[in-house]
Amino acid sequence: MMYYPPEKKFDVDEIVNQKDWPSSLDSLKKKKSKRKFSRKMTYGIYIFIFIILISSGYMIYEANSNFDKMTGGKNSVVKSLIMMLPFGDNFFQILPTEDETSIIEKLKNNELERLNILLLGIRGVGDPNGGLLTDTIIVVSIKPQTGELALISIPRDLYIDIPHRDYENKINEVYSTGVIDENWQRGLKYSKEAVAQVTGLDIHYATSVDFKAFKEIVDTLGGVTITLSAPFMETNQFEEGIIDLPAGTQNIDGDTALLFARARFSSSDFDRSKRQQQLLIGVKEKALRLGVISNPVKVVSILNSLGNHVKIDAELWELQELISVINKMDTSNTKRMVFDTSKEGLLYASRDLKGSYILLPEGENFDAINNICRDIFN
Repeated sequence: MMYYPPEKKFDVDEIVNQKDWPSSLDSLKKKKSKRKFSRKMTYGIYIFIFIILISSGYMIYEANSNFDKMTGGKNSVVKSLIMMLPFGDNFFQILPTEDETSIIEKLKNNELERLNILLLGIRGVGDPNGGLLTDTIIVVSIKPQTGELALISIPRDLYIDIPHRDYENKINEVYSTGVIDENWQRGLKYSKEAVAQVTGLDIHYATSVDFKAFKEIVDTLGGVTITLSAPFMETNQFEEGIIDLPAGTQNIDGDTALLFARARFSSSDFDRSKRQQQLLIGVKEKALRLGVISNPVKVVSILNSLGNHVKIDAELWELQELISVINKMDTSNTKRMVFDTSKEGLLYASRDLKGSYILLPEGENFDAINNICRDIFN
């Protein structure tokens, strides 16, 4: 008789509790948990990236839209982003080769000896008191390879041959002449030609800034710091009130900075030019210290408020290289020149046929002024 052992019954609990099973189940649980965490993490990253892209895209769109107002043309976001890349200049082979483009190429290749930017200050479109007359005319001249900076102020009453006209007039009317002929782009073009005539310098870029823009820039920076060797007061010139500043270092807001830049009754037009140079350096130093240029939120904030109040003949993509040069400017040893009626100022006062006050160059030509401007860094 054959003996068959009883069939063994498998106890599920016993199987589950065997030595090798716990680690396997734990491993499965951990893998499942990791997969869930990984999915959540991935979703979170996607959402984060999406938010960043939307935010960045909106900021770029806003900046681009407002910059269109500042340049008078359509600035392509895609083109601007590509042109800012190292290979960008080779991407758009179909682009026309303009003077400004060659300037940027020279800057990128460290081949440009001097970069000259014309800064014009105006009251603003619609101002009944000569809103398009340029009260401020400053050439910002930079040596890109060393960061050396020179500021050259040209008085608004300087009598010159008006570009594209057969008569003479004050240089502060050149911008408005161009606007009347066509638009503000033509105004900047005429102004560059006029200033090149006076200084003997190639003017590569030009920008106009009105009163509102100047105040907004200063206030966005949280004010600008100036140092006065003596108290400064202007009591009779402004409807806005009196400006009264003590000697010493102080931070002033946009309204005060504008009055400080415009004041001339208690001093002179030439002293005003010197204060404008002082403010310009102060704005640059404050912007650099705060890192405004590298902060997209600040940049967009400024562009949003300045779209209709600043005009510039550069495209959005060109600003990258220009800002890089401006960032490297060394303001500690700035060369300054204000042409005036002093012995070294190379100008003398006179009257035109209508009896208006004008300024003329010594020697009846601009040769001496040309030489000063060209050799200002020597």
